[in-house]
Amino acid sequence: MGGAREEKYSTSLLFKLKCFYHKTYKTIINKQSWSKKGGRVSLSKEMNKLSAKQIENNKLKYFLWPAILIPIFMGIIPFFTGLGLSFTSWRLAFRNIQFIGIQNYMTMFQNPDFWSAIRVTVIFSGLALFFEMLFGFLIGWLLSINLKGQSFFRSVILVPLMVAPVLSALMWKLMLPQHGVINYLLSFIGIEGVSWLANPSTALYSVVFIDCYIYIPFVSIIILAGFQSLPKEPYEAAAVDGAGKLFVFRRITLPLLTPLILLAFIFRFILSLKTFDILYATTGGGPGNVTTNLHLFAYLNTFKYGRGAISTSAVLLLFLFIFFVSKYLIVRWTKSTQYQ
Repeated sequence: MGGAREEKYSTSLLFKLKCFYHKTYKTIINKQSWSKKGGRVSLSKEMNKLSAKQIENNKLKYFLWPAILIPIFMGIIPFFTGLGLSFTSWRLAFRNIQFIGIQNYMTMFQNPDFWSAIRVTVIFSGLALFFEMLFGFLIGWLLSINLKGQSFFRSVILVPLMVAPVLSALMWKLMLPQHGVINYLLSFIGIEGVSWLANPSTALYSVVFIDCYIYIPFVSIIILAGFQSLPKEPYEAAAVDGAGKLFVFRRITLPLLTPLILLAFIFRFILSLKTFDILYATTGGGPGNVTTNLHLFAYLNTFKYGRGAISTSAVLLLFLFIFFVSKYLIVRWTKSTQYQ
């Protein structure tokens, strides 16, 4: 009777749940480290052996689920869904979806608007990256020098980052028309103003300027952090050896700042290629298709023309390009952080 009662308690559902929660079920069964007291199983000795750290670690495991599920539902599933739709005849106005292979890609490659969008994407991203990295580095260096009013300028440089990019774009849209504030100020120095966002020859460069206004502070902050974290020992050794300023910059400062320069470049490279809000809020892709990049090309094809499959194909090509180039840049960044 005693053995049957012990077996009954050891196999009870409540016993298993308690032991499973504290990760002791297998230990108790294998070692038979339970004891009978008045016909009931006592778990007190085994529970006391569990440290508070083990229990806390078991609870913390549940906090990992959002980090696992969010990328799955927000990234992996949409990616493979879009990949499958790019090989179909999916349109917003039709329910029937048929598999058509690579016909969408062939149609897209024969579309001159697609190649125009690629040209705009390359020009916009190239110019934005060049000016943002150049002026971001210079401003970050100036902010690292002990000058009068340094704290004030460090606070002012953050203003464009405090405003949503689309709001900054709308602000510049109000200032750049033919009779806007910018042309009014330019008239004092004898420059005849134009409608900057409506003129095909100036529209693309105008949105590049707006993008630089918004994101140069981002690069400057990263470079400023790099200057403030530079060690003093290499500079003291260079001063003892009588090294010139140009030599110190090329051989000491620039190599030490390379990881942070690459980090800022990677962030801006990815974000500039997938810019949408600034272009949509200022020009909407116009005039004509002068400022229509690949993201705006995909948006217009989906919600204006209903060609969802072709839009998905264009976005997938952009994703693959960003993925492989970013992977190469990340490898370079990893190597630059491994100091010998």
